[in-house]
Amino acid sequence: MDERNSGAAVTGLVVGALVALTFAIIISLLPASIFLETRWRAVVYLVCALAAPPTVWFLQAIARWRHLDQRETFIWGAAGAMTFDGTAIGFIPQLYGQTGQALAWVASGLIFAFASLIIAGQLLLGRVEAVSSPN
Repeated sequence: MDERNSGAAVTGLVVGALVALTFAIIISLLPASIFLETRWRAVVYLVCALAAPPTVWFLQAIARWRHLDQRETFIWGAAGAMTFDGTAIGFIPQLYGQTGQALAWVASGLIFAFASLIIAGQLLLGRVEAVSSPN
């Protein structure tokens, strides 16, 4: 892994984890009924899907600002968010402020959010040229 790719990895992992932490805090402020009632849960899924493109754009902007490969930064950012949420739900579920069935629906929503993020990344980064390594 060259210096530019390691920069993308570290940047992506840190930014992804911070984005996931931010969403965890927001989730903790929501009432359980949002996750337990089907109509509100549908809204949560819609919000998850709609949040994917801005997240890709945010990671792209950071990559451009740091002169990093946008695809690499995005992939590592998604990995950082997934790693954070998977670990946090497994070891400190109280961070999400939900319990029982509501926490299970939160986890389900996060999985859907990650799928939406990967799809948005594929669509939005499909034409972005990779940063070439200086040789």
